[in-house]
Amino acid sequence: MSRTKSPNGSLSLQQQHPEFKVCHFNVPGAELLPSSIPLAIPDNAKYDRGKNQIKVLQGAERSKLNVCKTALELFNSIKKPVAVLSICGPYRTGKSYILSKLLGSPDAFKLGHTFNAQTVGIWVATTYLDFGDYAMVLLDTEGINAPVMKSSEDIRIVVLSVLLSSFFVYNSMRVPDKTDLERMSCFTQLATNIRITQNMNGRSCGGEDDIRERFPDFLWLLRDVTLQPTDKEGRQISPLKYINTQVFDECDEVAVAVNEYFRSLDCRKLPPPSADSDVLQNIEMYENELSPKFLAEVDKLLSYLRSNSKPKKGFGTSAGGIDGPTLALLTEKYLEAINDPNAVPCLDSTWKLVSEARCKVITSQLVKEYKEEMDQEVANKFPMEQEEEDVVSGGAGDEKKLSLMGIHKRILQAKLAVLEQATRFLSPTTDTCTRDDWRKEVLDVLVGKIFTAEEDSITGEKVVTGGILHSYIKQNYDKSVELCTREFDYLYQQIRQRIDKELSIHGDDSAAISKKSLDKTSSSSSSSSSSSYTLEDYHRDRSQMQEDYNAKAVGPAKLEVWERKFEETKHDEWLVSKLPHYERKITDLASQLSSTEKEIKGCNRTIKKLRTEKNEVKKEWSDLQSKVAELEREKDQAVAEYTKLRRQAIRDALQGRQKKKTVKVFWGLFKRTRETVSELEDEDAEIIARAWFQQKLDVTIVTNEMVRTECQKLKLNQPRRRDASVIQKSLPHLGRELFHSGLVEIDRPSKLKMTDVVISEETTGDTSATTTASLNTPTTTTAPEAE
Repeated sequence: MSRTKSPNGSLSLQQQHPEFKVCHFNVPGAELLPSSIPLAIPDNAKYDRGKNQIKVLQGAERSKLNVCKTALELFNSIKKPVAVLSICGPYRTGKSYILSKLLGSPDAFKLGHTFNAQTVGIWVATTYLDFGDYAMVLLDTEGINAPVMKSSEDIRIVVLSVLLSSFFVYNSMRVPDKTDLERMSCFTQLATNIRITQNMNGRSCGGEDDIRERFPDFLWLLRDVTLQPTDKEGRQISPLKYINTQVFDECDEVAVAVNEYFRSLDCRKLPPPSADSDVLQNIEMYENELSPKFLAEVDKLLSYLRSNSKPKKGFGTSAGGIDGPTLALLTEKYLEAINDPNAVPCLDSTWKLVSEARCKVITSQLVKEYKEEMDQEVANKFPMEQEEEDVVSGGAGDEKKLSLMGIHKRILQAKLAVLEQATRFLSPTTDTCTRDDWRKEVLDVLVGKIFTAEEDSITGEKVVTGGILHSYIKQNYDKSVELCTREFDYLYQQIRQRIDKELSIHGDDSAAISKKSLDKTSSSSSSSSSSSYTLEDYHRDRSQMQEDYNAKAVGPAKLEVWERKFEETKHDEWLVSKLPHYERKITDLASQLSSTEKEIKGCNRTIKKLRTEKNEVKKEWSDLQSKVAELEREKDQAVAEYTKLRRQAIRDALQGRQKKKTVKVFWGLFKRTRETVSELEDEDAEIIARAWFQQKLDVTIVTNEMVRTECQKLKLNQPRRRDASVIQKSLPHLGRELFHSGLVEIDRPSKLKMTDVVISEETTGDTSATTTASLNTPTTTTAPEAE
């Protein structure tokens, strides 16, 4: 019988279920790892990484489980809460296939095709399901009751799976019978192999609800079941009710163990995947030939497992979901207890040890990150201001200045937030400490490694005395002293040169200068000498120097260096004060001050006079503006009158209702405005052109030749086309030229009759083709516009 492999063109798991995605662990070379690797293997077996196989050593006794470091590295890479789903049950019952399907592959966990068990120890998939706010890792376990295993070895596998899981699946074949209950006897030993506290096992520790919160959910998966479960009266019931009423009744110890050590209990069944033995032996290759009913039930099961998954909690109901590194620590601690024949895994003490170890790891990592970030921030930037209030912002183009404590606070706050988030699911390590007090202690440990502070006995302020921060403060202080000293010496050097120059004039001996200043008999002789550098000059230079120093000096030693160096230069101030004619300089300055005050009074009088003149000019300007406004109004009235009369005259002329008085006024306005009107309307210019042909040429019919002749006389552009419309458009242009040149007689407007002048289109050899075109404007046929 020929077989075909499963098609590759079906939708991917991500396309079918966008609410989650399958991801590789964030470790170097994760894509090169096999689809699953061992998490814990027995000590009588050896893992061949190249072949990804477990080889059992012949003749070696199994005494403990060894953890695989590579699997722990995978756990450590997950920084979000983790849900752990593990599957356990008799060997060769298809456990690995269900886990593989959760990852969207039929063989993510290697499937066996022989009588021998394929999975040895506990294996973990090298990919995980990412649900956004948490991740789910999958564990496949070695089948219990295998021929090569002892019952003590079965219990190690079951105990470790239960302790690590947040969801536990027990997989068995067909309808449960007495044999299945015997296989589940390992669960009855949980009470003797797991302790809640050091002095209490599960059954002696508080109520059932308190115990269940510390253990995973339990699902009993029945495989290859075709029959419907019924009660003793033959009525159809759910698989869970069947388990509770008819299976667990046969074995009270298993029922008590399952109900006591698991948070919830459920039961589901799957039909046989196929009746073909060839398909069953290679189920991963011929998945397209599996029973449709089986595939449908598998999809329902997978959806159930995903929707009911929850992040694994730490010890205690108040703790949140643990992250990957904590899961790795739990794995190591639980294995140490399981492998010790004289010890029993204790949830309380193990969780306290893990919490303490996890806090140390997190704190050490954050201290390392703090130092790395501080080194990067302050690299080649010393000295800098120490406190944030000492930072003086520069101009708009200056780079934003930083303070050492500002950088420290920003980085420290970020690390404290990370620590707060990373330890949210951990618990106090002592019974007498509340959770809030414990978390405060954890934060204080991190702060204490970064810096220690003591109260100053004088100021009462906290002073950093140790830790990583103290080393940065010391470096910054030393660099500040070096820079500030260099800047002070450079700036004071210019003042010292001027003092030395003055001393060279009056003698280098300061004692001699002092004696001169105290000798009253020498005052007359010293008046003839001149001192070009006075005490005022010295004070002015020192003030300017202090401004330059404050602008260039940086760091916590700025004020200290200035005060120390200033004390060293006080002797120079005394020398300058003893130079000759210092008193006369004061008198001169007083005289200059008096003269300046007189000049200021004179300037004030001038300003007052100018203000008066300004007000008068403003009044005259206001009067002129009023006159201009009045003239503008008169101009607007005249233009309005002209426009009104012109329009009326045009209408009357075009309709043959010329009124002598109106036309006279119209031509009179033309005459008055000849020098001021720069551009005529087309109607006005056309009337002037008609008047020209009627009065000067005494014609009533205008031909193209006439228009060209007149245009040529006036040196105007002649019309190129031989139609009336072009000539008609030329008449306004001709009229404007005639108007401005004064060639039209406008003192006899009564002789003008608008309808007497027409235009004739010249034709060759056919005078009957003459077309009369009115020179009226396009609006001549409309009714007169109402005024």
